[in-house]
Amino acid sequence: MLDIKYDIVGSFLRPEEIKNARAKYFNGEIDLKALREIENQAISDLVEKEVVHGLKFVTDGEFRRRWWHLDWLKEFDGFTTKHFDKVINGVTNKIELGYIEGKISYDKNKSHPEIEAWDYLHSLAKKYNGVEAKKSISGPNMILVDHFLQLCIKDTPYYGNDIDLVIEDIGTAYQKAIQDLYNHGCRYLQIDDTSWTYMIDDKFNEKVTALGYTKEEVLEWFRKASAKALEQKPEGMTIATHFCKGNFKGNPLFSGFYDSVAEVISTIPYDGFFVEYDDARSGSFAPWKVLKDTGATFVVGLISTKNPVLEAHDELKKRYLEAKSIVGNNIALSPQCGFASVEEGNSIDEDIQWKKIDLLVSCQDFL
Repeated sequence: MLDIKYDIVGSFLRPEEIKNARAKYFNGEIDLKALREIENQAISDLVEKEVVHGLKFVTDGEFRRRWWHLDWLKEFDGFTTKHFDKVINGVTNKIELGYIEGKISYDKNKSHPEIEAWDYLHSLAKKYNGVEAKKSISGPNMILVDHFLQLCIKDTPYYGNDIDLVIEDIGTAYQKAIQDLYNHGCRYLQIDDTSWTYMIDDKFNEKVTALGYTKEEVLEWFRKASAKALEQKPEGMTIATHFCKGNFKGNPLFSGFYDSVAEVISTIPYDGFFVEYDDARSGSFAPWKVLKDTGATFVVGLISTKNPVLEAHDELKKRYLEAKSIVGNNIALSPQCGFASVEEGNSIDEDIQWKKIDLLVSCQDFL
């Protein structure tokens, strides 16, 4: 397992050249090859900047993605998406949600944009000594969340309403995808999965109940899907997970504390757990005492990617040491989320983004 003391969640604010190029591509003004060339240059510049700013684990900023989760989930056969408008915080937004349209599977012999994206990032990271590339993908539970709990579809064309069969195939598909990434040289994988934080939110749990499910039942779906996905974990591969309380253009989506889900999550054999703790909304660190003897690293997300105010170094140290007193010595520091879960990005500017990164790296004195 990699020795992680500080790390980032993955996404960065998209530079203007990426935004302009993607707009031109979707308007038919440039082709995919031209878009990829612009993305490649921006990703190359980003990786160089990550290294210059002191990061040991680098990502491609998710520069090729529209959504943090759906772009990856589209790699699976039997899964597709639909588009619609939704009012969030008084603003009408273009939303996309996924659903199961057939048997869920992963074909390593097909062309996969996310594998190609990894190959390019990996090639860049190899230019720098002491730097490891990290691939961030969305988790298996997000398929279940979108289909059964967001779109409220009870049946599926292939599986009927047998959710256990759905979970079995999702987990198997993830095993194949993880092996494919490993075969392409990936040794550090982060599985982003906000499914758990849906289930700490009282309002969302009311929806779950109205659909005829129980919270305990849904948490068991998530546990089984996650555990199945990791069953064939390749030797020498570090696999961490990240979850926050939602992040749409810098706005949280859920409220609540981790107390009711931490014990279930801790049974899943991840090597690291990136958890949001940038404000009082997250509660105490106490629920994660369950990780103390597991050997997993608790990555405490104390630096906000939503709030432009720069945190105080001494306050970060205080809270980090408080968390360490509870979870033990296997602990690291990170921002609480990425800087751009969707391509529009959070409500901060690039200057603040890099000041936050510099602050993270400066905390090595107490890590």
